[in-house]
Amino acid sequence: MRIESRGIEPVPAAERHGKSSSLFTLWFAANLGIPPWFLGVLLYSFGLGLGWSLLTVLLGNLIGAALVGFASAMGPGSGLPQLAQSRAGFGSLGVFLPAALNWLSCLGWFAVNSLLGGQLLASLLHLPEAGGIVLIGLLQVAIAAIGHDMVHTVERWVSILLAVTFAFFTWRAASIGLGAASHGGFSWAPFALGIAMIASYVFSWAPYASDYSRYLPERTRKGPVFAWTFLGSLVSCLWVEVVGVAFAAHFRLFDAVPLLRAAAGGLAFFVFAAGILGTLTANLLNIYTGATSLLALGIRMPRAVAAVLVGVLGTALALLGMHGFSGDYESFLLLLSYWIAPWLGVVLSERAMATAPGLIEAGFWAFLIGFVASVPFMSQSLFTGPAAKAMGGADIAYYVGGLVAAILYLLLRRGSRAAREPAVPQRA
Repeated sequence: MRIESRGIEPVPAAERHGKSSSLFTLWFAANLGIPPWFLGVLLYSFGLGLGWSLLTVLLGNLIGAALVGFASAMGPGSGLPQLAQSRAGFGSLGVFLPAALNWLSCLGWFAVNSLLGGQLLASLLHLPEAGGIVLIGLLQVAIAAIGHDMVHTVERWVSILLAVTFAFFTWRAASIGLGAASHGGFSWAPFALGIAMIASYVFSWAPYASDYSRYLPERTRKGPVFAWTFLGSLVSCLWVEVVGVAFAAHFRLFDAVPLLRAAAGGLAFFVFAAGILGTLTANLLNIYTGATSLLALGIRMPRAVAAVLVGVLGTALALLGMHGFSGDYESFLLLLSYWIAPWLGVVLSERAMATAPGLIEAGFWAFLIGFVASVPFMSQSLFTGPAAKAMGGADIAYYVGGLVAAILYLLLRRGSRAAREPAVPQRA
């Protein structure tokens, strides 16, 4: 229960503890909630039909969970949060841009989740919607402000309750039948858009990943860290998104709370309570990592104070966004993928750097150019690029951004190393 005093500095050996298997319950609980369930609902509304929707869910989650696993494996070796590690590729000044973007992402995700959780809490307790949002925000802030170990503990125990609830959901989905759910066929644009939407939800956790593995002993092997993170993310997301597809196919409802009420049947109280817990498990990570991202910007304050600030601002955003949720949610998911993909391209290419970073490193420029290269391939409600229009609205921007940033970073690093190395004298 002691408040964690450590900020974004490396965790010393004396404070290292835990096992890599703890990452399974953390990522399992964080994704076993209403937002990924609603992704399945949204995906079915694209008109792909049951079979293609399920394939889209599988491919998107395999991509996203693997990227989160790779990022998580970096934690034990460095003892640093994920954004602080990015200094190696971006530079001590260049890292401010991804740190600021991730802080904004944490706020946005916190608001999206709190909006859903607040609606469920208000419906459960017969409160005004704003009252439900404020109550759930206070609970989330109180837990996340305590720190790393408390977050892991809550995720571990709540994962059991959520697994029981979604087992009931699975039984309900199997018992109601799917009717005409198989109707619909393949179309390239919604298929590509669906994979982007599913994958971007999962790999949006990548800038958070090593925040929750950095306290593991330094000699912890990377393979198990990757595997437990990958499995926790993949199993939970696949499970709840498939159930979401099934319910959307049966009830033909695409608004979260009415569909959840219809799916719950006579057990609405039980299911709504579990949805509130799912909001809690996701938002604990949003607050904690939002705080470390704020500290990575060079802002000096205690980590607990930074966590409270994230929670207060995120709750205010949720109160401002109580209407028009579905369309905003889909657009927000796609916007997330656009900056995270080129960031991942740089970070996964970097892996390690033997020397201390300068103010701005090659990764900063590779990140910017990768993002710019992805713009023509973006397809969402606010903007559709010319390349996306030519492909019928298919969104492949995050593939392009990630690959361009990764390749360009490797080329820039190779060139800078060649320039620094002394010439080998030639024999006469």
